[in-house]
Amino acid sequence: MAGLPAAAQGGGGPRLSVVTLDQEALFLQSAFGRRVTRELERDRDALAAENRRIESELIAEERALIDQRAALPASDFAPLADAFDRKVQQIREEQDRKGRALQIQLDRHRQRFLAEIGPVLTDLLSERGAQVLLDRAAVLISVEGIDITGAAIAAIDARLGDGTSANSPLPSPGAELPAGDDGVADPGVARQ
Repeated sequence: MAGLPAAAQGGGGPRLSVVTLDQEALFLQSAFGRRVTRELERDRDALAAENRRIESELIAEERALIDQRAALPASDFAPLADAFDRKVQQIREEQDRKGRALQIQLDRHRQRFLAEIGPVLTDLLSERGAQVLLDRAAVLISVEGIDITGAAIAAIDARLGDGTSANSPLPSPGAELPAGDDGVADPGVARQ
């Protein structure tokens, strides 16, 4: 029934015009979303390279420790092995924390993006005489032509660009976003 005109649904009341968009595509295909995605992929690649480097170093350290085991009494070796295990656990937790921070950063960018595009979407609704905007994923059946994703992306790109201009309401590179409830500082789109 979501795709049927209100008059066809009965009741004879005012006609309700509905349009849809693909919220995921809206972000990922916008200039801002493409930039954020590229930067996140670069950061994830850097983290993966760092993880591979750390793994190689730990393997070499473990081999050296194994070589020492034969030459040391058990009472001297045990503290060394325990220290190595603690070090590995600490590194694992730190690297996991870095990975979660990247996801938190992406989530915050998405939230900011969605908060800032409201006026653009409102203008599109007005231009099309629509009163309701639904995420396409929530619609079971619809008629062709009610999806405004492409028009929304074009309008958002025209207004916000990729978020790096001084006129953009979105955070630009180098901007620091406040920490969230999780205590993780949001680095915005700042890059090294």
